[in-house]
Amino acid sequence: MIYYSFKGLISMLFAVDIGNSNVVAVIFDGDRILVQWRIASDVRRTGDEYTSIILTLARDAGIDVRNIENAIISSVVPALIGPFVIVCQHLCGKNPFVMRSSLALSGDLPVKLPENSSHEMGTDLLCNAVAAWKLFGGKANIAVDFGTALTLTVTDSAGIIRGLTISPGLGTAVKALATNTAQLPFVPLEAPASSLGSTTKEAIQAGVVLGYKGLVEYLVANIKEDLFKVSGDRPSDVKVVATGGLNSVLKPLTDAFTNVDKDLTIKGLKAVFDIMSGRENK
Repeated sequence: MIYYSFKGLISMLFAVDIGNSNVVAVIFDGDRILVQWRIASDVRRTGDEYTSIILTLARDAGIDVRNIENAIISSVVPALIGPFVIVCQHLCGKNPFVMRSSLALSGDLPVKLPENSSHEMGTDLLCNAVAAWKLFGGKANIAVDFGTALTLTVTDSAGIIRGLTISPGLGTAVKALATNTAQLPFVPLEAPASSLGSTTKEAIQAGVVLGYKGLVEYLVANIKEDLFKVSGDRPSDVKVVATGGLNSVLKPLTDAFTNVDKDLTIKGLKAVFDIMSGRENK
């Protein structure tokens, strides 16, 4: 095996997006993603165990973790924040910046929830909103995230996060069928040749994959109309970006997306760090 040295790199950032199913851990050099790892989310693991995993992965990638200067965490699994704070302390010798849902109301970011909003949003969705805002240069947008849950985060051209939709994710839907019925199996998440499922496998794929195509297209169209009513943003001006591990399932089936970026959430996390540390535009 060939090992690559990154000794010339300085001020690397360790960014962690903790989801319900997976932890995405990334090391940035500036805005460039050096390495990205996907690790199972497991609340039974300790900070020391996760540290061992990360150090092993970094060693195998030829990364000198002594060059990691800062760290940031976004988590929708509260029980895993503590273990990953320990990981960050091991890697960079200091506490990480831990995103809180209250940041969406702070006014510190280019996007925010409406004033006096009683609504809370996950920090992963806030990262999506920040990244989409940056991607589209401050235009009204919808960030569609295909994760454990299917979420749509809606931001108007003034940077106000107008609302969200949350549905079971594609994988969650298939798992629910397989685990809550006696005779329905797990099936690959791919589009069938026809919506007329002639086998159990094709019938589930038609219902889930093609059904979710309709769900996403319907929600996007309706959100654009509703957004126009509250913000004046014309539907034709609203951009749509898809992200998440399963976005590739629907990408070939629909033209609802302006862009697809599988790294949207982690890029948003990096953007939040730059803003909160005063490094933006430096």
